[in-house]
Amino acid sequence: MPRVLSYTPSWLSRPSPGFDLFVSTKDSSSTPKTSRKQANGTNKREEYLGPRRTIARRGTEVFVVVDNQIRWSDLSIFKDDWESLRKKEGKQTQENPEVGQSYRILDIPVSERIRQLTISPNGQFLAIATSHTVRVAILPSPSVFDENKGQPIKPKTHTLGPTTHVLSQPPVVSLLWHPCSADGSCLITVTAEAAVRLWELDRTNRWSFNEPSFALDLRKLQDAVSQEDNVAPRRVNESKGFSADAGDMEIVSACFGGTGSPDESAWSAMTLWTVTNEGDVYALCPLLPSKWQPTSTQLPSLSAAAVTRTAAQISDGAVPEEADPSQKDQYDWLSEIDAQVPLLITREGNVAVNDALYSRPKYPGPVPRLQGPFQLAAGSVIDFQDVSDIYVIPPKMDTEELMLGEDDASEQGLQEETDGVSATVICFLTTDGRVYLFLDLEGVEGSWLPAKAPKQPLPTPEAPELILLEALETLDPADAADDEWPTFSRDPFSRYSIFTTHSQGVHFFSLSPWITRLEEELQNSSTAGTDFRLKVLRETMGTLKERIIHLDQDRFYNMEDEASPSATACIALYDSDLGYFLLTATENNNHPHAASLDVPKSVLMKSEAAFDDFDTPFAYPEDPSSTLFTTHIARSAYEPAGAFWNGSSLLSLTDKTVAAHRRHTLQQEIRLSSTTLDVMTNAHRLISGETQVIRMAAADLFNRCERMMKELEEQITRVRETLSLAEDLEQGDQGEKEGGGQKGNGRLDDRVQRAKDRQESLSERMKLLRRKVGKLGGRELSDREKEYIRELEQLERALEKREDDEDKAESPRRRKGSAEPYWQRYDEVRGLSQELVQKAKKMGAKRGDEQKKVERDEWSIPNEVRRKKVEQVQEMLERESALVDAVQARLEKLKVGGMI
Repeated sequence: MPRVLSYTPSWLSRPSPGFDLFVSTKDSSSTPKTSRKQANGTNKREEYLGPRRTIARRGTEVFVVVDNQIRWSDLSIFKDDWESLRKKEGKQTQENPEVGQSYRILDIPVSERIRQLTISPNGQFLAIATSHTVRVAILPSPSVFDENKGQPIKPKTHTLGPTTHVLSQPPVVSLLWHPCSADGSCLITVTAEAAVRLWELDRTNRWSFNEPSFALDLRKLQDAVSQEDNVAPRRVNESKGFSADAGDMEIVSACFGGTGSPDESAWSAMTLWTVTNEGDVYALCPLLPSKWQPTSTQLPSLSAAAVTRTAAQISDGAVPEEADPSQKDQYDWLSEIDAQVPLLITREGNVAVNDALYSRPKYPGPVPRLQGPFQLAAGSVIDFQDVSDIYVIPPKMDTEELMLGEDDASEQGLQEETDGVSATVICFLTTDGRVYLFLDLEGVEGSWLPAKAPKQPLPTPEAPELILLEALETLDPADAADDEWPTFSRDPFSRYSIFTTHSQGVHFFSLSPWITRLEEELQNSSTAGTDFRLKVLRETMGTLKERIIHLDQDRFYNMEDEASPSATACIALYDSDLGYFLLTATENNNHPHAASLDVPKSVLMKSEAAFDDFDTPFAYPEDPSSTLFTTHIARSAYEPAGAFWNGSSLLSLTDKTVAAHRRHTLQQEIRLSSTTLDVMTNAHRLISGETQVIRMAAADLFNRCERMMKELEEQITRVRETLSLAEDLEQGDQGEKEGGGQKGNGRLDDRVQRAKDRQESLSERMKLLRRKVGKLGGRELSDREKEYIRELEQLERALEKREDDEDKAESPRRRKGSAEPYWQRYDEVRGLSQELVQKAKKMGAKRGDEQKKVERDEWSIPNEVRRKKVEQVQEMLERESALVDAVQARLEKLKVGGMI
């Protein structure tokens, strides 16, 4: 369980620039404050029931929707700027003239209210969804943020499906980026009428934003029998026909079964899961774009599974015609992929990478079979409320099957998960804040419709079953808002940890405590007592649950609202500057809420590159030594209520309540008239409402002051207890605690022993890494190679020693074949070469003197004879040089041959 280190930091609180990112720039005093419900009983807020995801991130950059505008800034810049401003002495931060607008506005024309934001994995596209329409903006690079500060940025935008996602069509419920798309540019849109559209976006092709590359209607697909059936969603002008499933398949949420990580099941990232408002679950596998990018283990895992099944059928003597059609389709599908020549992806700058790009196979067809609805197993009775969101945890990859007949998995760069589970875990979230955990033991694999309609109707496949594991409460129904719509958010470290957001706060769930026990039960080959053990496991699940952020205090910011404000889905990130950071915001008052969490110790030992991949799961272990000293309890700092900052609407009252032809009477002497009575009544009503809000905010401030005094007393008590424990540890006289505990020295010994054990584990990991690094450069050296290296080093030392010896004696010539040290033979050859060079120089000088003497004679030598003599001398010098080189080369050969 992550421990909360601190709540909303000062650089996100009023009056810091980070707080301005979430605050509306509209004047609240100019807006009349009315009750939440009108006189006719209708809701003042727009009638919208769906997810609210108005915060998106790209690294530490955040994109926030405020006043239906998208604001862009960087959290790390907020933190650095605030700390630098705080260091300046003698200046108030709120009055510092250097503080300007701390964010940039993306000028994107959106007429409807923005409901969802999502950024592509490559960080190039920003998908913006209202209740019915979708726009895609091409995001600028982070370097543009510092250019022309204070001016809006107008990025290039495209309307996604200008004739598809319109107001007359069903609302959009989910925006998803395909985890297997090439360069992360494939967007999936899911509507309430079960229409799934796949958009392969291309910045250079405008048509890719107008029409989807692939579209399915799940209602038609449920009744389809072959690839020839029309399963495309209806168009704008197409009449809507009657369907018996029209009311039973109202999609409320969708998600992919995986993130494209190498350590998850191969089919997970290709599976699209959808859930209806009544809790019916459907799966679509495989759903792929025309160009897709598999992981390093995806295709090998699928091929290994197909080969294993084919071998099992052959060993059982099964007839090919009687085999399962889905298995045959999978085999043909993989065969076509293996026959392809993958394309090498090139990034910007023409830098090639090792990622391969494949085309979607044409056989057995592009249309997958709709699997579902999943049925609850016998004994699982649930009265479902309206479902709001779904989250699927993929099963771990079967390393044993993948590495069957190969070397050790660890030597191939694969690490088998020990804490994962080999089954799919499906999480539901309902509008009343209840979380349901289900288990799918069979799993979902690729299945397609037949190419042609069969002559005889195929038997209806058995509906897959889901086993209910646990149901958890997160929200009191009495505190739920009318438009409550809780949502799931992903944890940056483990896929077995999730966050939920609703109007009352943010909760954290960790499935790690029972994942290992469940996997041991699934791997147990014995079937005796399985039902009993599963029942015991369900009764003792022990899912970790903690409320991280509280939002109930926001009732003091808007007293005219009868319910708590709705909150946008939280985002969780990890950064070296920000740490483990959680961020959300309320929609009606645009107030940020954040929490800094403690990073688990097991994560600190991992490389930083593994944080965004949702790698192997881990538990949040409780350190036994942490119970010795009581750690601090994080408390949220007091923030002034919005009533202290909002202006009064009294000045604009007369413009709204008094007719124009009667306003001049307000400047005259007060008279007893109906107009004066109306003005006084309206002013009293307005002032009483505003003063009521201020009184409640002041009462809250008084209560917080009293609570602060009590908390201070608790802190003093804890400090005294900690001081007493520290003194006892120093003296070694601490007695046993209640329930029997070790003494202080015993605890210290245990901590030392754990440190030693950890050192041993680190040593083992170091050895493993050393072997891997050695394999990158080749195989390990043998004993003979190591002995040869030592002999070369010894020879090198002998040669260096011989060169430094200036008084060496002249070595007599050895008989051919006699044994002598290598360095003596090297000295002898070097001396011979120097002697030959000196003789050549003397002969050249002697011939030069003779030539000069001849020139002094009376008769002259012909030029032709002189040139021939010079050529002869040069040939002799070249012959001597070649002789020296040959001697040196032969010496090297003799050295190598003698050592071998």
